[in-house]
Amino acid sequence: MKQFLPLFGILFLLQCATDLRQVPPPTINGNTDRIKSKLNLVIGKFEILSADRGVYTDAWRKSFKGHLQSAALFSNVLTELEPNSLKEFYTIDIEMKTNYDDKYNWWISWPALWPFTAIWPIQYRIGEYSVEFQYKLFLNQNLVKEETIVKKGNALEYLYGFYQVRKFQRMVEETNLEAVNSCIKSIEESL
Repeated sequence: MKQFLPLFGILFLLQCATDLRQVPPPTINGNTDRIKSKLNLVIGKFEILSADRGVYTDAWRKSFKGHLQSAALFSNVLTELEPNSLKEFYTIDIEMKTNYDDKYNWWISWPALWPFTAIWPIQYRIGEYSVEFQYKLFLNQNLVKEETIVKKGNALEYLYGFYQVRKFQRMVEETNLEAVNSCIKSIEESL
């Protein structure tokens, strides 16, 4: 059992990183009978400018589609254009950038590194997160609106901050949800 102790320590430390892949689930809106526009919306380019974008781009696209459907702005939200469609339609292209930064107060947290590793409770950690949505809304390939929405959030943990990530992940999800809601509100104003 002693030979596995360093392995358990390494696995425990690997779980201390904040997972930035917090995709906000869409909310249910009861007003789907009152649609703002009779035209369809096609989600065109959806890019996440991040190193691990391939992991959660599809999840973000589905979540954003769900948010647009629950907001009842368009008669239908599609992820790709139907080939036989000759009607008017809206298209939206989205680029998303995220930035997360952990800051520690090492003056009061250093005993957690040595000599009281894993038992020193005061580990002062601040997590700062920002998300930027840049979208372009087109009506039949004519630009209707282009806007950049930036939302920022932060969280603080001072007891066992190296190991507790729940508060930071919740902050990331709430900031993402706030950015999505602001983006949808901005789209609604341009209709």
